[in-house]
Amino acid sequence: MKALLTPPNVISLSRGTAAIAMLFFTVFSKPFWIFYCWGGVSDMIDGPIARKMKMTSELGSRIDSISDLLFLVCSAIALLPFISLPIWIWIWVTSIGVIKAACIIIKSYRSRIPEVPHSMMNKMTGFLLFCLPFSINTIGIFITSIIVCTVASVGVLTDIVSLQNQRNVEST
Repeated sequence: MKALLTPPNVISLSRGTAAIAMLFFTVFSKPFWIFYCWGGVSDMIDGPIARKMKMTSELGSRIDSISDLLFLVCSAIALLPFISLPIWIWIWVTSIGVIKAACIIIKSYRSRIPEVPHSMMNKMTGFLLFCLPFSINTIGIFITSIIVCTVASVGVLTDIVSLQNQRNVEST
């Protein structure tokens, strides 16, 4: 139990709690934004704090990944009803999601443990997704979506190359 309650893990767990809490408030209300912003900030600080405190662990990485997924799903549940996009962008988003899921499944199967890639492109995608609700009124949802999907596509391509390189190393 002691290893579970390290400061970085508590921060990650609080992101999961904030994600669920968002669903109980009106979208774009002050409480919603407080929980949403904490979800984003906690995602940016838990890893650096874990590394600085020398508290990185496999458990912490899993808690972080589960909290990230929970935050993504809860944000989507809350925000998607307010987003209107052309069908081709929805197809692009779905394609990225399917390929990403396949990469996670393959990587997890190969390593025998659930594993989510934490590449720089995936981190950039996460940051851009976090910024999406803020940029809707300034840049517009259409341009924002194209930017996010482009970066996410490069991230998925990076995952595919990483999987291929891993396969090549395993076969030598």
